[in-house]
Amino acid sequence: MAQNQPNVVTLEAGTHWLCQCGLSKNSPYCDGSHQGSGKEPVAYTVESRREVALCGCLRSGNLPLCDGTHAKL
Repeated sequence: MAQNQPNVVTLEAGTHWLCQCGLSKNSPYCDGSHQGSGKEPVAYTVESRREVALCGCLRSGNLPLCDGTHAKL
C-alpha cells in the first residue's frame, strides 16, 4: 500500500525489482501482486551496497527514489 513517507533501505549490489502498484505485501519490493493492475515493477540497479530512500507514495518524479513529493500530498 502507498504511504506518506519513503522506505529507507540498504540495497546490496545488483538489480532489485521495486513495487510501483502499492499492492505488494513485501513493499518496497515486488511480490507479483501487480498482475492485472496495469502497473509494472521498476528495476533498480546499484553498483555497490548503499542506503537509499525509495518512494513510498508512488508519485515521485524520480522513481524509484523519493523526491519529497509525499510532503506535498
